Amino acid sequence: MDRDFLDTRARAAAAEQGASGLLSINLATLCSNYKKQCSTVAPIRAGAVVKADAYGLGAAIVSRALYVQGCRQFFVAQFMEATALQADLARDVQIFVLNGLQPGSEIACAQAGIVPVLNSLEQFRRWSSAARDFQRTLPAVLQFDTGMSRLGVAPEERSKSR
Repeated sequence: MDRDFLDTRARAAAAEQGASGLLSINLATLCSNYKKQCSTVAPIRAGAVVKADAYGLGAAIVSRALYVQGCRQFFVAQFMEATALQADLARDVQIFVLNGLQPGSEIACAQAGIVPVLNSLEQFRRWSSAARDFQRTLPAVLQFDTGMSRLGVAPEERSKSR
């Protein structure tokens, strides 16, 4: 049933966008692959990147299937994706926002218990300010640019954060 849902969703999206290809996912295989990754990285926990609506497959259905397999850490790109996913999952999950936070969304993120991946000193400062407002420590991940020049605190900025 789940596979049919994903195939139907993908076909409709492909037809709507005039795509020349179609991606079909078998949820049982996806879950099997997740379990294999978990055993490979144990005792470290594995998480799932489900940004962009699980790459068009449906973040809710993919995440719920992985949740049943024990996945408790999910990564999305934007804060709005995080809040939508949070509504579909149990409260024992952690949801991380890979692209950090847009200015002004810090309080809502903290209230929702979503964990930002901070990738600039400005995001770090705003998140620290929110923690002071809440008078408690707020979880975050600090991302460093490791040479790909994409996201992350640049090497020349690292000494400024001290």
